Amino acid sequence: MGGNHARVVSESSRASLEVIVDVDGDRAAKMASRYGTRSAVELQAALECDAVILCTPTQVHVPSALAVIEAGVPILVEKPIALELADVEQICAAAIEGDVALACGFVERFNPVITLASKLLDEPPIHILGMRHSPTDPRNVGSVVQDLLIHDLDLALLLVGDDPIDHVSGGSWSAPGSEGPEIADCTIRFASGGLVTLSASRVGQRKLRSIQVLTPSLLLDLDLLRADVTVYRNVRQEQPEVSVAPTYRAETIVDIPFVRHAGEPLALELEHFLDLCEGREDRSVEIDRIIASHSLAATVSAQCSPGAPSGDQKMELT
Repeated sequence: MGGNHARVVSESSRASLEVIVDVDGDRAAKMASRYGTRSAVELQAALECDAVILCTPTQVHVPSALAVIEAGVPILVEKPIALELADVEQICAAAIEGDVALACGFVERFNPVITLASKLLDEPPIHILGMRHSPTDPRNVGSVVQDLLIHDLDLALLLVGDDPIDHVSGGSWSAPGSEGPEIADCTIRFASGGLVTLSASRVGQRKLRSIQVLTPSLLLDLDLLRADVTVYRNVRQEQPEVSVAPTYRAETIVDIPFVRHAGEPLALELEHFLDLCEGREDRSVEIDRIIASHSLAATVSAQCSPGAPSGDQKMELT
């Protein structure tokens, strides 16, 4: 992700790429040469900038993010901000205390199909069904909840809105010798009765990013990879009498709306971060969303850990 962020910043009309920091000096120098900037191996070089994007391994996010915030420098941290909820809350608290802009790399928020879906929804969802599956990648370590599922947990909270969470249940599968679950499924019940069912896998046979959003009047079928949306509205169904055999007939209106691409999602994420830095967006709203998504991920992780309650015992999210 670091290389992608460097490319997007270098192409921005609102920001300039001042330095690339990496403990691997050769790697930093090669990337810096590609984008016409300088390189460094110490975090101190980044503290001289107006803002920082942190793309280090998650295990070292906490000390780096706190150092940047304590220096008063706005920061965007790739997801997850930290593996432990207490560390996420510590980073958020430091940002609030220092009045420092903080953002998290939830790039799917800026996927054009999510933007369109938010506009098409005129009533609360009663069911959201999401699947985020990928083939095995040896570079991925830790839990699939923090690696993949957290994206859809964040999107579910975005699409559902302010409806409080009632219960969460989940289950997982881990490969022998793995550091964490490779498959995780969860069900979230909201106070209104609406359900969210999400599945994430790192042992799939194809890459799949899909979300279906059902309301009483329509179904949105979102393909986040192909960036297309299909809208279904069932208007009539009947069982007409025929002489040969009983039959069933349904009439469904299918709409395929135009998906407007306002830009590359990662570039839109950068624009949002810059707006936070400049005070054009509410920093407290951003931090509230960061905490909510990581808190839900922590609850799901607890359900998916060894010795967790069985799937029919719901965990209440407080």
